[in-house]
Amino acid sequence: MLNTIEKSQLMIGFIPLTDSAPLIIAQEEGFFADEGLEVTLSREVSWSNIRDKLMFGALDAAHMLAPMLLASSQGVGSVKKPLVTAYSFGLNGNAISVSNQIYAELEKLEPQLIMQPQATAVAMKKLVEQRKQQGDAPLRLAVVFPFSMHHYLLRFWLNSAGIDVDNDIQILVVPPPSVVQALEEDLIDGYCVGEPWNSHALEKGVGVPLISGYDIWNNAPEKVLGVRSQWAEANPQTHAALIRALYRASEWISQPQNRDEVIEYLTAPEYIGAPKNSIMNAFAGKLMSPDGTQVREVKRFTLPFRYQANFPWQSHAVWIVEQMQACGQLNEEMDAQAIAEQSYLTDFYRDTVQALGVKLPDSNYKVEGQHAEPWSMDGIDLAEDMFYCGASDS
Repeated sequence: MLNTIEKSQLMIGFIPLTDSAPLIIAQEEGFFADEGLEVTLSREVSWSNIRDKLMFGALDAAHMLAPMLLASSQGVGSVKKPLVTAYSFGLNGNAISVSNQIYAELEKLEPQLIMQPQATAVAMKKLVEQRKQQGDAPLRLAVVFPFSMHHYLLRFWLNSAGIDVDNDIQILVVPPPSVVQALEEDLIDGYCVGEPWNSHALEKGVGVPLISGYDIWNNAPEKVLGVRSQWAEANPQTHAALIRALYRASEWISQPQNRDEVIEYLTAPEYIGAPKNSIMNAFAGKLMSPDGTQVREVKRFTLPFRYQANFPWQSHAVWIVEQMQACGQLNEEMDAQAIAEQSYLTDFYRDTVQALGVKLPDSNYKVEGQHAEPWSMDGIDLAEDMFYCGASDS
């Protein structure tokens, strides 16, 4: 195996988020080395930086927003260069947080809000209308990138209450590590971001995680391992070695006895650099009010491995493309399934991971939004996948 890889020295970019953990663990626990790979991990400052470095060859692979990979492959928001993925970094991990001031205003409209995720969008609608009547400026909500699950989950949540996202709310872009500072400096009123930056706002006393991404779409996709299509074609054995290493790292992360060690690795300044308490809560998945009187545990706040969390479902890609079309980012006449199949190398993932003796689904697609409880397909256990308020994807 070690003699067949085409390229052993790799530069891989990541953004300091807890779902970059498989890269960090694969490096620190020797899973890359086991595959004959000499990896340098490059901590990047923004998603646009990751995208551009990957597209122009400064990076061999990258921890990427799944929608950004799909958009770049279609030449939306950047030059057009085909990017592909054959690995998901896991499911969930996002939340929507608001400043303490906005949270206090929402609590006046809907008490015990932390305990009622189904009431959060309605409370936000009431606040939006109240601010209109008072002549106040629209709420400023940040996402990490225009082509991101954060953007689409935020829109989905707001739209569920009848909020006109394009006119009632101002959506801004702020890189993940900067959202807490932006909230503290009153540059934004809230944001949708991945962990640990929701927990960190609570830890610093400047913001409140209001609703988790899991509450908006149970077990939604998030980041993927992105590579250039041309690179994947030229380096299939290297690509497979990367996937094997990350799969083993994700499995290692999922084991409870390794949790403390994972957290220690992630707190290092060259990786995430957030305080231990913030990163601990990113795994514990607790949402709470500023005074700690309301505490709600989200059972799968982040899901790094179980329930096929690393499987690159083409049905996930189809949903993402459809959201891009719905908000005017992508031509509605484009074939979402064709785009998904071009960009998501699900068969490659299956061939690679099945060689490790792992049983995987036979299909590249699954029905999204119709399972309120864990279910099975092809004899494989899968997680629940309902949308906010139980709405199905129809």
